[in-house]
Amino acid sequence: MSGRAVSPCGKTYAGISFTPTREGARFYRCSGNAPKDLGQKSCGCSRIDANALEKHVWKHVTEIASDSEKLQALAAEWIGIAEGDTVALADRIADLDQQIEGMNASIAAVIVASAKRSKSADAIEAATAVLNEELQQLQSLRDEATDWLTEMEETDRHTRELIALAGMAKKSFPGMAPEQQAAILSMLELKVTITGPVPDGRRGGVPCTVRAWYAVAGLGIPATELSDEEWAKIAPLLPKGRQGTVRRSVDAISYKARTGKSWPVVIKETGATIQASKHFNAWASDGTWSRVNAALADMEQVPLPELQLLPPMVIEGRVDPSAMLNPEERSRTGCR
Repeated sequence: MSGRAVSPCGKTYAGISFTPTREGARFYRCSGNAPKDLGQKSCGCSRIDANALEKHVWKHVTEIASDSEKLQALAAEWIGIAEGDTVALADRIADLDQQIEGMNASIAAVIVASAKRSKSADAIEAATAVLNEELQQLQSLRDEATDWLTEMEETDRHTRELIALAGMAKKSFPGMAPEQQAAILSMLELKVTITGPVPDGRRGGVPCTVRAWYAVAGLGIPATELSDEEWAKIAPLLPKGRQGTVRRSVDAISYKARTGKSWPVVIKETGATIQASKHFNAWASDGTWSRVNAALADMEQVPLPELQLLPPMVIEGRVDPSAMLNPEERSRTGCR
């Protein structure tokens, strides 16, 4: 999606990874956030989770490309001629051909008759002037009808191509490798316009380690803050802290998993301290957090909620089935 996504500030996004080996650490950053001119201010556009954006865009492309009716609706500008009656047009052309043939015969007869009476070229031209004008009108009508018939036959070809593309997309799009997806997006001349910021939780583009832990563990999340009884179950598993700091860290970690909010927001809303993040990292590393969750297995739990990682956006492209079905015969015909 690098170069295909446009930010609210008008710059394009580029893909960046925090580390090559860290899964989920890929994101897209607006080029306005890293201006080449040190005197320019950062635009402040949100970073976007790369996996979420790519999955969302490809799902959109697959849904459109797999539905021939949607494709035809998108391609309405060049398929927009209502399904014409090609038979009626062909009959019209045949009728005009007969009229033209008859008119040519009439002109020939007038020329012969005029030549017998007078050898003057001006006299012959005057006698056939009206007939020649009518002949030109008939020829113009025939040319127009022929153009319409050709356009309708071209529309039929496009329609067949769209149906074939939909069939291909249903079979091959879902399992396409990233390189193949990139080729399809290039053919579609895809453009993604970001129209607003990423929702509060993941603006930084860094994956939430707490949510990642629950996702890997496949466990539910405590639905509420700990009761005194529940705290008593896990307190022996944890280090002692001053003035309830450790207990607030536990509640803050669960709250973060439920909401996906950033640590600064979680700390502000739960009353925890900055130790909450450090506590989680240490407890996740040494197995303490696994033991805490096992001890709280009877506590009411909620599933890990889907997190809104994406900003509002508009996805546009060009639908050219012949280019996608036959890349070697790519044309520029298409529509948004």
